[in-house]
Amino acid sequence: MAKIAVISPSSQLTVVVESLLVQRDLPIILAQASEATAVIIARRLIENGIEILISRGKTAELLRESVQIPVIEIRHTFLDCFNSYQKARIHSDNVAFLATSQAYAKALSKALPFLKGASICTIDPFDKAESISSVFEQLRKDNISVVIGGLSLQKIAISYGMHYVMSEADPDSIDDAMSEALHLLKIEADKQRKNLELKKRYEMISAILNCVSEGLLSIDAQLKITNINEIALRYLKPVEPGAEIKHQILRNSFLIVLQSGQSVSGVLVETGRHSLSINISPVMLHDNIAGAVASIQNQSEIKKIEQKMRLKHSETHTADKTFKDIIGSSPVLISAKHLAEKYARVESTVMIEGETGTGKELFAQSIHNASARASGPFVAINCASFAASVIESELFGYVKGAFTGALQEGKIGVFEQAHGGTIFLDEISELSIDIQLKLLRTLQERKIIRIGDNKIIPVDIRIITASNKNLMRLIEQGKFREDFYYRICVLRLALPSLQQRQSDIPSLVMHLLQIQSHDYFSISKDVLHKLSQREWPGNIRQLSNIVERLVVVAEDKVIDEAMLDSVLADVEPMRISNDYQPDGSGDLPDEKYLLMNALKQVRGNRQQAAKLLGISSTTLWRRIKKHQDSDPIFFATLKYPV
Repeated sequence: MAKIAVISPSSQLTVVVESLLVQRDLPIILAQASEATAVIIARRLIENGIEILISRGKTAELLRESVQIPVIEIRHTFLDCFNSYQKARIHSDNVAFLATSQAYAKALSKALPFLKGASICTIDPFDKAESISSVFEQLRKDNISVVIGGLSLQKIAISYGMHYVMSEADPDSIDDAMSEALHLLKIEADKQRKNLELKKRYEMISAILNCVSEGLLSIDAQLKITNINEIALRYLKPVEPGAEIKHQILRNSFLIVLQSGQSVSGVLVETGRHSLSINISPVMLHDNIAGAVASIQNQSEIKKIEQKMRLKHSETHTADKTFKDIIGSSPVLISAKHLAEKYARVESTVMIEGETGTGKELFAQSIHNASARASGPFVAINCASFAASVIESELFGYVKGAFTGALQEGKIGVFEQAHGGTIFLDEISELSIDIQLKLLRTLQERKIIRIGDNKIIPVDIRIITASNKNLMRLIEQGKFREDFYYRICVLRLALPSLQQRQSDIPSLVMHLLQIQSHDYFSISKDVLHKLSQREWPGNIRQLSNIVERLVVVAEDKVIDEAMLDSVLADVEPMRISNDYQPDGSGDLPDEKYLLMNALKQVRGNRQQAAKLLGISSTTLWRRIKKHQDSDPIFFATLKYPV
């Protein structure tokens, strides 16, 4: 499609242009028009895609004033003037050139010494008719009989009886104008291509800026916005590119960065609709501060991200037990369940007390799953499982480089992992006084500080603790803080021992059989009765061990009294004190020897010894350690039979 058009104000010019277009085979449109119609034709051509116009004299001047595209002028040359003069002299020696433009008048002035008898008449074809007529009246008085000009004055000249000669057109000048137009068209095409590339690049940058999850805003050295993405627009509206930053706090922060060349972070800005946290960095070009860029985060979005991170960390911390999993119908158990169900409806801290193996974590999980926090994490930690030097980092976490041996990326503590849910601190009695004090502050403020950090992290948690020791007795001995006790024991739940709920043993045995094996086992009433009458110092955990052993040794899936006697023959009814006695009594005097005998029976295997005693391996380890502290060589001299 043609992009260049020639608007010719002279029939002679039209002829020469047509000839050149044929010679050069150029896709250029040619239109002939007087000054009066040139603008109308030009606008029509522009609507059809013309990008460059070529014309001459007054018509070129007029087009430049009227259209918004480049107009190249065909320059008048000496040859134009001389050839026109020669044609006019055929008719008369009294010749006048009608100079309708300054460029034509200038060219004629230079050629006039070679145009004997010719005169120059400056005339504006757009003047009033009276003015134009007066010019021709004067020409007639001066005996001018031949005039040279373009289309616009041809009719009026003829009306005054003058011979009219069309001004000549120098082919070289026309050719130069066409070449200039083609060159300009190429420049314009390159410019458009570059503009298109810049536009695409800008659109890509804008798309990238709008892909990020935070607001981005850049300014120049005069505090004027140069770039802003959609999120920043939403946070800070009404603002727009090119406008100056108005918000006072944001403006002052940008000024600090521009003046100091240093970044600032954590600027808090309230817009009325949003609470924002803003980080600002300088933009350096050739060692000069050219502006600054700000990243903007909505504080509510930060909290959502933090919550997602915490949930990610807590995905493995779930509670799968409910009150339906608590087996038994004895009055003491039903009473404990009803009380626990009431506790589940509130947010208060719960202390669960009971002997080893009575199901303290089962009740803790059930309370969690019946509470409003059921969809949140349930994080359980046994306080006796960690050395005093380790427990603090497990509870509160730590940052990179907090201590020798710390993980490179730091570690999140169980309190943060339990955010939005429940934390269960089992064997709370084993915590040192120092850790109790730190936990007391966490319980009061619901905030923690990681080891090696000074950042306060709020945590939304419910706390359930458990103990198999008499905490009041430990308070009297100075081993447990009284203020900490009253903080964790807002709601107290005492779990009955298996000895107190012997009527539940048959249903417990049947339930444990289903857990141990999916097959059906036949078990006699005599077996269930004997199990119900037996003392279970290890409570349900010990009973579970016996049932598991019966499942393993049973033939044809039948459990009879003889088989039970055989299994129980290896189990002495030994009791290890749990330090949880209603009367406050402590360890039995022969505990050390009971531990030694159990270890002898299983050739020193502590896990099997714990099963034999009906206690957890953690409790066994703690008991042995206690006696080793008072008598270091006692267990060291223990000899196991071959």
